Amino acid sequence: MRILIVEDENRTALDLQATIRETEPGVDIVAIKDSVDATVAWLQTNAMPDLIFMDIQLADGLSFEIFREVDVKCPVVFCTAFNEYAIDAFKVNGVDYIMKPFDRDGIARALAKVKNLQNFFQRSDAGPAKLSEMLRLLKPAFKTSFLVSHRDKMLPMSVHDIACFYIEHEVTFMYTFDGKRYVVNHTMDELERQLDPRQFYRANRQFLLNYANVSEVEHYFARKLLVKTKAATKDQVVVSKAKASNFLAWMETR
Repeated sequence: MRILIVEDENRTALDLQATIRETEPGVDIVAIKDSVDATVAWLQTNAMPDLIFMDIQLADGLSFEIFREVDVKCPVVFCTAFNEYAIDAFKVNGVDYIMKPFDRDGIARALAKVKNLQNFFQRSDAGPAKLSEMLRLLKPAFKTSFLVSHRDKMLPMSVHDIACFYIEHEVTFMYTFDGKRYVVNHTMDELERQLDPRQFYRANRQFLLNYANVSEVEHYFARKLLVKTKAATKDQVVVSKAKASNFLAWMETR
């Protein structure tokens, strides 16, 4: 497997390279690039790799700009410290999304995911797989329901019935559109990874919102945003100035 690494922090790039080689000794790291421009130039003059490990925030811009310049014909594993870019990552060729600092298990899962699908299609009598079909099958499987405890029963709860998740006194609650709430045995970080980022957004430390729960958005003081929700919440939902533009982009991108 030929792998291209796109990472602007030299130490991180070398660490990623070593971890990949330790996990999968037979891979060929064809190049390490540290910017949008350098990656575009390399992809335009070299054979397409089998897989790209790509940081999102590079020195000269976001790596999504690469896809506007080059028709990338291979799957991409995004490595980043900023999970608010998950939606954009899965719009392009993203098949996995590894949060920094990454570990060997995360790298191994990403490599196995790509390798298993490639092996499957190579063995198939149907011939070479189309990239679009491979990418579709490689997409993360997000949760569509939860089991919640209510008295002595376990109730199935579809994600479409969930208005938001909310932290209160260090306990994570699920709020439903019909006004009920349940304790869930997951942290907000776990929920954020398990749920489709096109449907749920981490507005702040306390709230993980369902898009269907947003009724309107108002400008708030200090360039923050105040989110009005269809299901009533005890506290206001405020999006910070730093996340405001990303939140509005999420609202527009369906």
